[in-house]
Order: sequence, then structure tokens, then C-alpha cells
Amino acid sequence: MNDLVIDAARRSTADLVGARWRCAGRACDLVWLGFGSVLALPDRRGGTREIAEFALHLQGPWRVYAGDERLAGASDIYLPPPGWTGDGEFDWDVQGANRFDVRAAKLTTHLGGAEVVVTSVELDADGDLTVFLSDGFRIEARCGGSGGEDWRFFRPGKDDDHVVMPPED
Repeated sequence: MNDLVIDAARRSTADLVGARWRCAGRACDLVWLGFGSVLALPDRRGGTREIAEFALHLQGPWRVYAGDERLAGASDIYLPPPGWTGDGEFDWDVQGANRFDVRAAKLTTHLGGAEVVVTSVELDADGDLTVFLSDGFRIEARCGGSGGEDWRFFRPGKDDDHVVMPPED
């Protein structure tokens, strides 16, 4: 991967250091994580919506850890929630219906009452991102380089400074 691209990505993601982790959720198979201050931005209906200052979108391989315990990973989106008996149909794309949705809801509740902040960010030469947080949390986003977007970091409401891995051609 181009050193200039990696250096620019490192400078941009370094802005996360000191930011509070606010929330986790998904839209289809895209996982979003929100960090920093809460902003009120215009929505498409003429009102406003509250959104975190920084967003990390994950679509490739990723994992979230608390210490050595894996809290969530990319495959959780496609798995039924704990306790599912197999009765009825399982549709992973229904909000709240999969393992990730259950874990993200618990995590977001925890984050609402805790000051979990980014302590450091590492980005290697292959585009793999690791976000280290207080309380032993860690987010890993891998860059597979298979042609699709694995992860994206940006400031919602601003069109500049999107970091996309692997980089768009």
C-alpha cells in the first residue's frame, strides 16, 4: 500500500485519541461506531438528528474486545441471537434479530454510563487498524484488500477527510 496514503490515514485517525466511544449499531451489513462529541446535524426531512462527531464504518473483517474477551465480530451479524431455539425463520437483516444487534445494544448501554475513551490508534502498512480504548477495550479492523471497502473513518456531515481502506481507485 502507498506510504503517502497510510501516512495521511494515520494523521486522520489520530484525531480519535481522547474521543469518547459513544455507540455501536448497523445498517444492513455495515457496522457503525460513533466517537467524540454528540452533534446535531440536519436530517433529510428538515429536522435534526444527533450523531457522534467521528464515525468508523466496518464492512470487512473486524472484532471488538474487552481485555482478552471477544465481545463482537463481523460474523455476528449473520448469526441468531443467544437463546434462539431454531423455531421460526431467522432473518439476520431485521434490526434486533441477530447476535450483533443484541451485543451492540448491551455495549451501547454500557458506553452511555461509562467514559470509554480512545487512548491510541495504530495503522499498519497493510491498512489494518487497531483502536485502543480505556477499560481494556480494543477494536480491530482488518484490510483484506479484496477490492471492497473494509473500513472507513470520517466526520459525519463533512465531505472531506474520509479515510477508506483499501483506498478507492
